[in-house]
Amino acid sequence: MTTRGNSSAHTTSLRTLWSETLFEMLYDAVKHNWSRNALLEIMSELRRKGYKPDRVLKKIERKFGADAAMKVRLMIRR
Repeated sequence: MTTRGNSSAHTTSLRTLWSETLFEMLYDAVKHNWSRNALLEIMSELRRKGYKPDRVLKKIERKFGADAAMKVRLMIRR
């Protein structure tokens, strides 16, 4: 996955990240309107770590509200 840096992009391997780091990336993705592919990649890694999508969406809803959770739900189900 490529994320935006100061002046250049850098690549992060999601397989080595802790769950909390993934959630922080997900929150940044929601807050800053990252691409659908970025959201899918983060959600896939969280799923591999044992987090069900509904649980992740509830965390998004608590942090950003129901509209943000619905937006993510629609993006990941397309």
